[in-house]
Amino acid sequence: MVRVVLCGMGTVGTEVLKHLVERGHTVAGVIDADPAKAGKTVAELTGFPVGVRVHQSVQSAPLADADVAVFAAGSRVEDVAGDIAHLLSAGLDVVTTAEEMVYPSHAAGDEAGKLDAIAKEKGVTLVGVGANPGFVMDWVPAVVASASKNPTRIHVVRSVDVSHRRQQLHKRVGVGLSRAKFEKERAEGKIGQIGLVESAHLVALSLGWKLEGASEGTFPVLGSEDYVMGVRQFAEGKAGDCVIRLDLEMTTTSADFDVIEVTGDPVIKIRFEKGVFGDSATVAMAVHAVERIGKARAGLITVLDLPLSGL
Repeated sequence: MVRVVLCGMGTVGTEVLKHLVERGHTVAGVIDADPAKAGKTVAELTGFPVGVRVHQSVQSAPLADADVAVFAAGSRVEDVAGDIAHLLSAGLDVVTTAEEMVYPSHAAGDEAGKLDAIAKEKGVTLVGVGANPGFVMDWVPAVVASASKNPTRIHVVRSVDVSHRRQQLHKRVGVGLSRAKFEKERAEGKIGQIGLVESAHLVALSLGWKLEGASEGTFPVLGSEDYVMGVRQFAEGKAGDCVIRLDLEMTTTSADFDVIEVTGDPVIKIRFEKGVFGDSATVAMAVHAVERIGKARAGLITVLDLPLSGL
């Protein structure tokens, strides 16, 4: 079993911790920046029978007894790179749910290069995982497209009903805002799913190409009286002769489903009728990555490089 340090005890991080214990892994440490959690045990905070105390930073936490760190906080490369570099330098493999880290070369090529160099020097591995990005709109399409000769188009549609999702997602997609407020927050980078263009890059990578001519957009879905019900996004580009198109809709009136269609020989179309529930899938992907990362090559990798078995 694996000895794990968890960084981030938010909604997803707490569920990752529980699933790690369910699968027999050892929680060797917990880190969370919230000063209200510092010094308390996991049991005191959650009722879950884990006696380790929460440290407020990766620099103050003991890391010598751990094999892998799960970094379940932040979204942008610039927000997490420093802490991840510290964990790698301490000789830990790192699994992170930060969305841009699924394909960090797009958002921060220089920073990604530095993390890759540290990981290779220490003989450890860094990988970004998740449901979206990290599974539905990139890993699965990559696998599906591998069974079609000369694909000319890969189209993924993800539709999410946010009405029964946590409030953090409501805020992320702008539910309840006016259009003017939506546009302001979009310009500030506060609106929309992070990582859509990273997913397009991953699909292109799986085809053996770099994504060219990438474009993306984020738009409000309006109800009556200028009331925002959610968001529509797209990312598009070309990988050689293949057009990659990713469409995402997250609103209070959307149906839950995911569709992946590859135009090639043969044409392949797959539909997940009730969609892939993002929080649960992210937890599963993170814990499974913990179990497999020890078999991966050293350095910064993607989910495409992560072994499917830890044996």
